[in-house]
Amino acid sequence: MKNRRQFLKALSLTGTALAHPSFVLAANSLSFTGKLVVTVQATGGWDVTHFCDPKENQSGSDIISNWSKTDETRTVGNLSYAPVANNNSFFDRHYDKTLIINGVDAQTNAHSIGETANWSGRTAAGFPTLTALYSAVYAPQLPMSYLSFGGFSKTANLLRPTMLPYSTSDLRGFLQPNIEENNGDFILDTDIWTLIKQLNASDAQSMLEDETLVAGNRRARSAYLESLTNNEALAEFATTLPNREEEQAISGDNNLISQAHFALLAFKSGVSATADLRTGGNFDSHNDNDSEQTDSLRQLTDGLDYLWDYAEQLGLADRLIVIVGSDFSRTPYYNSGAGKDHWPIGSYMVMEKNAAFTNRVIGATDEEQNALGLDTRTFSTSSFSGTKLVPAHVQKALRKHLGLENSATTLEFPFINTELVDFFS
Repeated sequence: MKNRRQFLKALSLTGTALAHPSFVLAANSLSFTGKLVVTVQATGGWDVTHFCDPKENQSGSDIISNWSKTDETRTVGNLSYAPVANNNSFFDRHYDKTLIINGVDAQTNAHSIGETANWSGRTAAGFPTLTALYSAVYAPQLPMSYLSFGGFSKTANLLRPTMLPYSTSDLRGFLQPNIEENNGDFILDTDIWTLIKQLNASDAQSMLEDETLVAGNRRARSAYLESLTNNEALAEFATTLPNREEEQAISGDNNLISQAHFALLAFKSGVSATADLRTGGNFDSHNDNDSEQTDSLRQLTDGLDYLWDYAEQLGLADRLIVIVGSDFSRTPYYNSGAGKDHWPIGSYMVMEKNAAFTNRVIGATDEEQNALGLDTRTFSTSSFSGTKLVPAHVQKALRKHLGLENSATTLEFPFINTELVDFFS
């Protein structure tokens, strides 16, 4: 006991800097009550003729969908969809909170550029994702404000993303470094652990006050200081995470469900505000398109079902907005391997509960999946006139819908010469 008291006393002699507000653990300052923004990236290029922009075969044209040889387009509410995979169940459940935007030209057939365009709004690099922008403007104080499970997750240096592996069950140990993983006991006495963190915080703060500190070291020390002040909130969040067996029971072989589970727990714990989820499966179906797309669409819609069901269970569904998209779409014909190749004209799906803009389709393509022009006042479409939609139109409208358009941060990343299309009125 004498050695323990001496150690505690020695740590306390680091001075009054330990009482600095930046060293107080930040659990009480993490309240965030705004919208919770999730993107779901159907990585690889989904075939929207099998999903939200269904196409039936036309006499004299190449086969565009094998399903339409024996079936026909289905509708629910104001939405149309292809009768494959689990689409019938999915749209029956969610049509009233879904807006479909069809006929969006990614302006590329390349995966990397397609991801950049669809998730940042332009084909050139340098713009952040909507999720990074939202977190930077509204919730930069949260310890894991912006979650990413891969895919496109550029931040333009607005904040640091929390990059996560497919499996999150092993994160409990990282988020609770003073807990013995096998038995849950403390490794160090909690008083000692707290003072160690305070001592390290004091050292980091002192280094940050050194004007000669180079920029790279300054960023590293600042990040370390933030990790110390946010540790308690993250440790509490860690107690809600499933272990490996529980995670397997929740998600089975669908990792999108595991990602959704983690993101919603992070939202509920108040440590995150946005998340980029991404599908497994094989949407990049250059061979055996129908089988690959059907399997991947099942994983996508099952993951979205779980996301909304668990959000309801946690009391978060009324705050959730979900944007679903892909790199681009697939060609309006099959290749020699029964697959489909890259096609720039695709779709977005935006989901929000109790929203005025849902149960609606805006934009369209013709029978061979060419984008039609859109009258942005009436939303009527034409082969001869109107605006050809590109991802910037969707991203600009989403910024406005989320109240981001006039923030100083957003104005650093303008969509120049891009008309504001009010999809969300």
